[in-house]
Amino acid sequence: MVDFINEVEEELRKDEYNRLLKKFGPLLIGIVALIIGGTAFMEWQKSSEDKAARATSYAYVQAGKLASDGKNDEAIRDFLAISEKAPSGYAGLSLMRAAAISLREGERAQAVSFFDRAAQTFELPRHKQLAQIKAAYILAGDGRYDDVRSRLGTLAQPDQPYEYLARELLGFAAMQTGDMSAAREQFSYLSTIPGVTETIAARAAQYLSLMAVDAQDAALAIAPTDETDEPKEDTTDDE
Repeated sequence: MVDFINEVEEELRKDEYNRLLKKFGPLLIGIVALIIGGTAFMEWQKSSEDKAARATSYAYVQAGKLASDGKNDEAIRDFLAISEKAPSGYAGLSLMRAAAISLREGERAQAVSFFDRAAQTFELPRHKQLAQIKAAYILAGDGRYDDVRSRLGTLAQPDQPYEYLARELLGFAAMQTGDMSAAREQFSYLSTIPGVTETIAARAAQYLSLMAVDAQDAALAIAPTDETDEPKEDTTDDE
């Protein structure tokens, strides 16, 4: 009797299993197929990305070798080609290398253009600002101090990665254009605020000393002399 009951229960379970399989089987098969297909696609994508990364790395190294061999035009061409198709990191670095080569060749405007493009290509703010400040240094060297000031306002804000370099460059630009008040503000900040690197703080202090000497010399230049302070004593004999 017990065996008979067990057989009936087994048949009932089989019937229920078959019923559920007919009802949900296609759905389960579809889910499994999606999982297998998705996994295969992810593996293929990862393999493709790894292959592309290796190709980009190789092209970057080869362009660097061209630059080392003095083939600057070819190196710039290849770095620009990399920047057009590589991920943002490699693309930005390639533009930075092209800018450095251009600067070495004396093509300063072209170097600024490449640094600007690098700043637009990079994703990380630190990398963007590095390209921006490099361009600003070139402009400062060319005497384009208005451009320097217009570019560095954001970079000189507190807690920005290149705040102190940006402030120093702003102070220099202000000093060169005769805005001593703005220059003194930047250099005083850099010479006193905690956390500024020793080299920047020392240069800021030197700039302040130079400005003080220049101000003293200017004051002496316009100060009245003894001849103008008092009239000369009349030594003519009375007659």
